[in-house]
Amino acid sequence: MRNQVDIDQATSRAIVREIGERLRASLKPEPELPPSVRTQINRLQELESQSPWMGPAAEHEDKPRR
Repeated sequence: MRNQVDIDQATSRAIVREIGERLRASLKPEPELPPSVRTQINRLQELESQSPWMGPAAEHEDKPRR
């Protein structure tokens, strides 16, 4: 079990800021996608927004209950 350490809000914010700065420094920016791939992704997002969501609940509606 971990021991709880109480820190004040200013220290907490400083820690969060430092973590964010280190992550930004270590992560490389993502390269731009080729235009054809970007077009396909945009089209997929359009189609997804137009169709109803077919999640797990919808899959179970067609199955007979025992």
